Amino acid sequence: MNDRWTHHQRTINGFRMHYVIAGAGYPLVLLHGWPQSWYEWRKIIPALAEHYTVIVPDLRGLGDSEKPMNGYDKRTLAADVRELVSQLGYDKVAVVGHDWGGAIAFYFAYDNRDLVERLFILDMIPGLIRTGDAFPLALALKINHVFFHGGNPDWATMLVSQNIDGYLRRFLTTLDFNYSPAVFSEADIAEYVRVNSIPGAIRAGFQWYAAGLREDAVNLATATEKLTIPVLAYGGDTFLGDIRPYWEAVAEHVDGGSVEHCGHFIPEEKPAFVIDAALRFFAPLCAR
Repeated sequence: MNDRWTHHQRTINGFRMHYVIAGAGYPLVLLHGWPQSWYEWRKIIPALAEHYTVIVPDLRGLGDSEKPMNGYDKRTLAADVRELVSQLGYDKVAVVGHDWGGAIAFYFAYDNRDLVERLFILDMIPGLIRTGDAFPLALALKINHVFFHGGNPDWATMLVSQNIDGYLRRFLTTLDFNYSPAVFSEADIAEYVRVNSIPGAIRAGFQWYAAGLREDAVNLATATEKLTIPVLAYGGDTFLGDIRPYWEAVAEHVDGGSVEHCGHFIPEEKPAFVIDAALRFFAPLCAR
């Protein structure tokens, strides 16, 4: 598997970032969510790398990147991606984001309008809530783990750290999040347990959620200028479903819908769908 990509490290905004790179051509940046890492794109990278340079970071605090004590609001995480892209020498990119990676992708595009040309979002909304808005009850029940992780992240870290394997299996094997309980192999689960067992990883991941309920809510409320680039947004039909209305609130040109027989982890549940959609959506960039 390793001959299809290479692993690298760089100092990004004061911390060591691990990232994977593959292929050649127009640059595509793939952004993972929690509890994942670059590894969530393993089924996607080879096909996209036949046409593009694929850049896949472990975002601040997760995977094999370092775990700083702060900087987990999505605007700061997006600035990390911007610095990586700058150090690699690119002045135009397109982005695919899943889960929290989708919210990071939003701020990456919002704050770097001359850099990001297209945005492909998988089962994520731009942010959990805007300051001053009410949280929809149905959504709150669907993503109830957000409040456990982010409400009191130190307490959640203490509890989850006692059984990381058991806790992650709730997300990776249950029908709460997956259409099928057999999406992830034991080897896949072991890799996610490994990276989340690195000291500081659970705390960092839960800080993503704490910021999501605090700083991100403020940032989203002030993000009043819509994106003008094309946005493709798909949710799994048994999790968030059709997420276009959320993205139409922040972007002028939104397409997409829902992926049938699919839960939250679309890149791993339906990699062929993601590859096909990405190749079609990003084709105009590749053809230039």
